Amino acid sequence: MSLTTTPAARRTWVLAQGSPLSHCITGLIVPALGGTVLVQRDAPASMLDGLIVSGLDARSLWPVLDPEHGIAHCVRPEELAEAAGERADVAAALVVSPTRYGAVADIRALADAAHASGIPLIVDESRRSGVFGRHPALLPDALAHGADLSVTSGPAPVIRLGDGPHADLLRPLVERAVDLTRQTDCETPPIHRLGQDWDHVLVSLETAVAIGAGIRQEGRFRLVADGFGEVAGVAGADPLRIAVDTRAGGVTGRAALRLLQDAGLGGALAGANDSVLVLTLGEGTDPDAQRVVDALHALPTNDAELTEPLRLALPAPGPGRLTPRGAFFGHHRLVDCAEAVGMVSASRVVACPPGVPVLLPGEVVTAETVAYLRLLARSRGGRIRGAADADASTLHVVDEPTDLW
Repeated sequence: MSLTTTPAARRTWVLAQGSPLSHCITGLIVPALGGTVLVQRDAPASMLDGLIVSGLDARSLWPVLDPEHGIAHCVRPEELAEAAGERADVAAALVVSPTRYGAVADIRALADAAHASGIPLIVDESRRSGVFGRHPALLPDALAHGADLSVTSGPAPVIRLGDGPHADLLRPLVERAVDLTRQTDCETPPIHRLGQDWDHVLVSLETAVAIGAGIRQEGRFRLVADGFGEVAGVAGADPLRIAVDTRAGGVTGRAALRLLQDAGLGGALAGANDSVLVLTLGEGTDPDAQRVVDALHALPTNDAELTEPLRLALPAPGPGRLTPRGAFFGHHRLVDCAEAVGMVSASRVVACPPGVPVLLPGEVVTAETVAYLRLLARSRGGRIRGAADADASTLHVVDEPTDLW
């Protein structure tokens, strides 16, 4: 189904299938523009599905890292411009905004950098609220700041085409890709289900403002967004995504998440790491602001669980030997992590903190990466996702590539 929407969007496609489909469609259209795509290193895992579908070679755009909170922010425009200039076959750049912790990228500067390099900018807006950009009191969406294409995921994935210099080229490509993936037995959700009506927007905003004011007034916890002005590449904050520095108040983010879930606030909780708890509003589950503030400040301190933030420098990734598709379809085997050095990773392995992959399918496993994973596994508060086991003692590697294409 397609429809014309706000002036910022030339065309919108609402997809009925599962959440990764918008990234798969992106993967189908980008190869027509070139052989390599620049992708923010911590993009949602479903973006990997798009790379596997496309067969594209991917190069990472590194977000700015925040070692104090153990989180990743946005990509700097300078990073995008430098990466785009390194290869002649770059097809497009994909960045994430807002981030998991509510940081909004400088889309205008990123779009200018991409367009100066002759490539379109695609923005993953999967983590924005359904009402984000639909009211004057909210920040505009990526298309209003020059992005060429935006993609969202969820029960009703949406692809939106902007009015930038690549619109005429992208539109027929997206239309053909959508036609290819359309299933006749799927029913497209009615448009009114895609976000809250406008009369709910101000209520969500008022709740968010009241929660932020209550946290600042009490002084026990801090709002991560209050420091965004000092972070390169961050242009603002999603007002409906509230990241709370719970470590400042004597409790880990994960403990706060667990206790607030037990208190019945689960609908507003989006996740946590060792230092930060994330609340989201605007999805029809907005709690009473005072109840949230009171529940936060009723949390017990737990010095036994608190440790110093892990300030481990991420290792540089190994060279890419295979495309994600080549690694995905290759023959895999499980090996001890020490034996994996010099071999090609078959998995996406994410280090938490800061929630950024240290291995992607197709990359060579280095000794530095193995040492980092071992150190993180022994560290209190460290988490590893995507490895064969929780301590990354074994890794999935490509035993033999399969030349299917």
